[in-house]
Amino acid sequence: MTRLSPLLQQATPVTVDHAAGSYIYGTDGRRYLDFTAGIGVTSTGHCHPHVVEAAQRQIGSLIHGQYTTVMHKPLLELTERLGAVLPEGLDSLFFANSGSEAVEAALRLARQATGRPNVIVFHGGFHGRTVAAASMTTSGTRFSAGFSP
Repeated sequence: MTRLSPLLQQATPVTVDHAAGSYIYGTDGRRYLDFTAGIGVTSTGHCHPHVVEAAQRQIGSLIHGQYTTVMHKPLLELTERLGAVLPEGLDSLFFANSGSEAVEAALRLARQATGRPNVIVFHGGFHGRTVAAASMTTSGTRFSAGFSP
């Protein structure tokens, strides 16, 4: 029988049936307050009607438009809107699809800009599961065991 990796353990035994607002509802029928906001990605709450409507509208016209292959209006509009609020001198954006990818890009940028190979990380920090991000993770040895920076 196929199973999920035992290295990635759940923080709770909850299996979610559905979610709404700040709550998730387990398959056991119980309601749980989601203190993590979906690990920081549902700051508007689960299934916010405006977010659901915008997502449905977008996937009805384009599901995936990788910006190294094609340009599309939502990407160009977001870039313009972010440009209006970015600090002076910050005029270049890099869109990533995960925290690990963003950490890896930041690491490459820092090394390129400084010419220095080393970085400082905080003890207990989690930076991701990709190779470079995991090598900087100190929240548990299971993320970096078996390879080095």
